[in-house]
Amino acid sequence: MLIFKKTIEVRWSDIDANCHVTHTAYASFGTDTRVEWMNSLGWSVTRLFELGFNGVLLKEETEYHREIVLGEKVVVELLLAGYSIDHARWKFVHNIYKSNHKLAAKHTVYGAWINAATRKIKPPPRALAHQLEKLPKMSGFEILKAL
Repeated sequence: MLIFKKTIEVRWSDIDANCHVTHTAYASFGTDTRVEWMNSLGWSVTRLFELGFNGVLLKEETEYHREIVLGEKVVVELLLAGYSIDHARWKFVHNIYKSNHKLAAKHTVYGAWINAATRKIKPPPRALAHQLEKLPKMSGFEILKAL
């Protein structure tokens, strides 16, 4: 499977008083990319809820490399950095590139799938786990400990 990429144009609401992208916008860029990837595979939020589960974030971190400003277009890559043996927990990395192909930021999220009724962590349906396995893995991919 090819690396999933999404192009995003920086909007007025994405910038701060210094006229560069806010820290929360980087998280939104990653979320938009993950959601579009899931939708492209037929795993919409509606479908997840119909099946009684959804994803939750447990931790986020961002490394900043270069400034991004209003009106710039960035490309966000989605890479799999890890998952637990049962696929209940996962780790994604979003590399965010400027239009000159230089890395602007690396946004990492750690999360899990949960049962929508019990709010407890649970493995996803096998079909979704299979899609996770096909996502390109970054160097340093790790098997995460189960909770």
